[in-house]
Amino acid sequence: MLIDSSHRPWIIGASVVALAALGSHWWLDRQTPGGLTGGSPIGVAYGLAGAALMVYAGLLSALRKVPAWTWLGPRKRWMRGHIWLSLLSAVFILCHANYRWGGWLELALWLVLIGVLVTGIFGLLLQHLIPRMLTVRVPREAPYEQIPYLCKNLTRQADEIVVSAWSVSSPEQETSILVTQMGPGAKAQLQDFYDQRLRPYLLAPGLPSPLRNPMKARAAFSRLRALPGLVPVREHIDKLEDIYEEGRQLAEQERLHRWLHVWLLAHIPLSVALLVLGVLHAVMSLYY
Repeated sequence: MLIDSSHRPWIIGASVVALAALGSHWWLDRQTPGGLTGGSPIGVAYGLAGAALMVYAGLLSALRKVPAWTWLGPRKRWMRGHIWLSLLSAVFILCHANYRWGGWLELALWLVLIGVLVTGIFGLLLQHLIPRMLTVRVPREAPYEQIPYLCKNLTRQADEIVVSAWSVSSPEQETSILVTQMGPGAKAQLQDFYDQRLRPYLLAPGLPSPLRNPMKARAAFSRLRALPGLVPVREHIDKLEDIYEEGRQLAEQERLHRWLHVWLLAHIPLSVALLVLGVLHAVMSLYY
């Protein structure tokens, strides 16, 4: 989700509430003999407010599982609340803890909360940067779900080009023209380049390959075109390079999209751990 003008009310509202919470905590702490603690009525109120905001932020995952619940409001509105109320919850928890780390459980809670906020902010930055990077780096952007199919289709086209390079004939003449003109060494180099490098790259462009570097790939195609024995099939090599470029852009798009999802592998488990530790903290506080 991009931070645009629709977020302005949330930013203003969260900022006002955060300043009010910090200001009231400072004033109440000065008015309370011995200062506020997390177990005092006011400290507990801050803790409950922070926990409620965390629960609201966590409900976004539940909303994704039941998209038919339209009565809960637009998903974009929940996403805005997820962002700004999550940040606001940290302010209330900070007041609840009275700016202290606490014991081992509280320390674990703080570390997990920081991890949740950092991964969330990181994901938000990715959602801002990656669409722009896609526009610059991937002029031929395709639907992400269709990338595997498109890679197979490019491989099939490349197979046909290589086959046609070894046997080019006209309606009047069915005998091979180019095979007799190409030296066996040049033909072997082209076939080896295709079998060992280009075809595996097109089938799985995300895997390690020398062709992941576009400069090295262009140099490899230039060397093939420069071989005297491959002069008759330079047009075929050009077509193979065009297919390579399409595959490279699909690989770049897949890599950038993967970054959009990888951060969730840290953000979601940390969020679950935060809720579990928060419940454990509440239970232990009541028990002791």
